[in-house]
Amino acid sequence: MVEQSDRRAEVRAGWRERMELTTVLTVCALGLSGLSFYRSYIYTKQQLDITVTEVSYVTNQGELYMTVAFANGGNRDAALLRVEPALWGHRNKKDAEWIPLLEKVHPNIPVTAPKTPTVIRAGGVEMVTLSARLDPVQAEQALAATAQGGAFVGIRVATMNSDGNLFLLHHPVARLLIDSAGRIRGAEPAIHRSLSGFTDLEGAPPGDQLQSNKRTPFVWADEHS
Repeated sequence: MVEQSDRRAEVRAGWRERMELTTVLTVCALGLSGLSFYRSYIYTKQQLDITVTEVSYVTNQGELYMTVAFANGGNRDAALLRVEPALWGHRNKKDAEWIPLLEKVHPNIPVTAPKTPTVIRAGGVEMVTLSARLDPVQAEQALAATAQGGAFVGIRVATMNSDGNLFLLHHPVARLLIDSAGRIRGAEPAIHRSLSGFTDLEGAPPGDQLQSNKRTPFVWADEHS
């Protein structure tokens, strides 16, 4: 009788442990389901980071190339409406401004690849290549638009978040070094950080003042012969 009673007690204890484990697992599953629902339908994180990774100026051929990474760290899609290279200089105004560079380096090579507008999915990364003609004489003449001892090339970016808000930013990415004779002799980075794609920014030369780090783009330029 004692053995039978002990066996029943063990069975009841085993059932209680299994029930408790089942309850814990059920609560955890409900919690994860609720968290997933919250993150998918209620919680909104809008984040788009723009990082210039490379700038290359084939000076004597007048060809400017840039690579720009767009990383969507949010949980909502983002729209990249437009991205283009630009030169800081004078056009039709007294004050200097960012002048877009829209002339192709070759009829079969688009200025922006892939073409915009495009969608950058939540959690995704899109690499965009910019290719444009920049006459070295035009770049050297742009020196007069700045007092920083060089001509500046940059990017202009237009974006839209999932709420439909529009953003426009301009920022220098490279400084073309010009010698005393007024000719290009090289280039150096003018940006050392990622930019927020959901911020309006009117960045003028000389760019940010941070030291070189892991977000500083690789920059090359030939000497103008």
